[in-house]
Amino acid sequence: MENTSNSLIYLFQNNVYRKLWGIGFVQAIMRWMEVTGLGIFVFQLTESPFWVAMVGFLYMLPLFLFGSLLGLVSEKYQRKKIIFISYFALSIINLLLLLLALFELLELWHILLGTFFGGIIWAEDFPVRMGLISDEVNESFLSKAVGLDLTTSNICRIIGPFIAGIYMSSIGIEAVYISGVIFMLIGSLLGYKLKESNNTNENTSDKFSSYFSNTFEGLKYIKANNIIFPTLIITVIMNIFAFSYRNMVPVIGAESLFITPFLVGVLLSFEGIGATIASIAISLKLNIHLSNRFYFYGSVIFLVMIFLLGINDIFLLAIILMFIAGMSMASFGITQKLIIISNSDKAHRGRVLGVLAASIGTAPLGAILLGFTASIFNANLALIIFSIFGLLLCLLVILKYQMFLSRDKSVKR
Repeated sequence: MENTSNSLIYLFQNNVYRKLWGIGFVQAIMRWMEVTGLGIFVFQLTESPFWVAMVGFLYMLPLFLFGSLLGLVSEKYQRKKIIFISYFALSIINLLLLLLALFELLELWHILLGTFFGGIIWAEDFPVRMGLISDEVNESFLSKAVGLDLTTSNICRIIGPFIAGIYMSSIGIEAVYISGVIFMLIGSLLGYKLKESNNTNENTSDKFSSYFSNTFEGLKYIKANNIIFPTLIITVIMNIFAFSYRNMVPVIGAESLFITPFLVGVLLSFEGIGATIASIAISLKLNIHLSNRFYFYGSVIFLVMIFLLGINDIFLLAIILMFIAGMSMASFGITQKLIIISNSDKAHRGRVLGVLAASIGTAPLGAILLGFTASIFNANLALIIFSIFGLLLCLLVILKYQMFLSRDKSVKR
């Protein structure tokens, strides 16, 4: 316990980490509030699971489109400027959407376009903010720093959907956009006040004509690493077949569980409660040599919970399933970043984190396929189909890379 207290004291005495943690907090709470609120609003507006899925699709699309590019950009330019400019621009976009809503001019395409721009902030979080954390925090405290960051994000999984449920049951979509203006301005201010060490990578050319060669070099580096490569493959599987399930929760809430928008927010909050509890426990006790096992088994348990959610029509049981899903998601989330950071050298880390962002960015494919499948059948059956495919693919990966689960410390991690 004393070691944990010392770690937290060290982290919050680090001025750069403290600001990066604050930026992560406002970004996470806005993300979970926006995804939940917009999902409810779009379903009320269109009564279409497909368009609800499109919200998730466009929120994740920038990760796929720009993840690798942002990884390279983060190695070339001062990352505090990237944070400041992007967060300030998004606050302006939220203000415009708020005005459209107030004057009853807000249309579906406005919402989808705003969601896409919001996704850019999440896309840059991996190579830019997480890259700064890995550079500015002493390596002996890195697992605690990553664990605390994810714990904070998971707390936001509780707060964000809960607030969104209240907003959508009382005030409306305007409240979501007001929050977006405020939170993005706070993030912009914190980014402006950041003081980072020089992060120029001498191995990276100053000319963007070298983008493809640098990206190719990063991919070769990843392919040669028997820990990072399967980690990224499982990341792709989970983002296509598992994590897009959240887009269907408002639909399942309305069509199968027959609950109000407020209770949809409560249901999603229980995922955050489970994730918060697990992330605290894991970040305090995790042995780095066991991180691969926590990562894989967390993925499998999460997929099982999604399968059970698909065959369930009882609200109280859905709460339990979401709680366990949140716990397994925390196991996945903490160890995912820790595996990538601890197994990549500093010269390639920005690009590897950029590829991680691009891997997570495959989620739009999952979101659109899940929405299409739900439109053909229903949301519950779509979750059942996707979870089964996800489980089978994860098992195939681990059969190919059996050393991934090894306890042998000589295995590269």
